[in-house]
Amino acid sequence: MTRAQWAIGLATIVLTIIAGVMSFDYVNRRFPPKPAPVEHVTAQDAKEPTDPSAVKPPGACVERDGSWRNWSWPNVPMLSPKCESAK
Repeated sequence: MTRAQWAIGLATIVLTIIAGVMSFDYVNRRFPPKPAPVEHVTAQDAKEPTDPSAVKPPGACVERDGSWRNWSWPNVPMLSPKCESAK
C-alpha cells in the first residue's frame, strides 16, 4: 500500500464519519420521536391492579382489503397476522 492510497482511504473514512455526524441534526428534525401519551392516574386507579394485556396496544394486523391497522411506518412486515375483524 502506497502512501497515496493510505491517504485516500483515511480521507474517505474521515469524510464518512463527518457526514454521519452532520446528518444527526437533519434526521432528528425530519423524524422526531412521538411524544409519550400523558396518563392521569387518580387515587382510585392507583389502587386497582391493571391487567397487562389491557395496557399493551394491539399489534399490527392486515384487514380483509389488505390495508394495515396499527402500523404507522412506511415499511410493512410481510407475515403480519389477520385482524380479528378480518377472520
